[in-house]
Amino acid sequence: MLLQMRSARQKSTPRPLPPIARLAVALEIFLGLGALFGGGALILAPDGHLLGMPTKLLAGSPFPSFLVPGIILFSCVGLAPLLAAAITIRRNGFAPLAAVAVGLTLIGWVAVEMVVLAGPGSLAWTLYLVLGSCIAAIGVTWWRSGSVT
Repeated sequence: MLLQMRSARQKSTPRPLPPIARLAVALEIFLGLGALFGGGALILAPDGHLLGMPTKLLAGSPFPSFLVPGIILFSCVGLAPLLAAAITIRRNGFAPLAAVAVGLTLIGWVAVEMVVLAGPGSLAWTLYLVLGSCIAAIGVTWWRSGSVT
């Protein structure tokens, strides 16, 4: 009988992810892929020429080139959201908190970027602040709803 129950459990298809989880996955993948591209370009060309960013943008910052910011962008804003999406797809109970962490990390990244690069002057910064806020809000709402898997 136990063998039949195990066999039945293995044949059953998993329930679809809740809509809020699917939204988190979509936004995390969008963010992660974009940051992998941007961070990878900065790692490959620390002078910023692949993205059309002159190193004079870094004047007054602690960085002589875009190498360290590229590594941080690639890992923290690129790999981390993809990991959070994978955690969600695997239906891990920490998935909502991972979404909150991704959103707050993005907000922090943009805030530091605005300070280091001298002020809030880019529409892209606004887009990414809104994206980070949305991902964090989705994570909090999802966590509070209790529908993790």
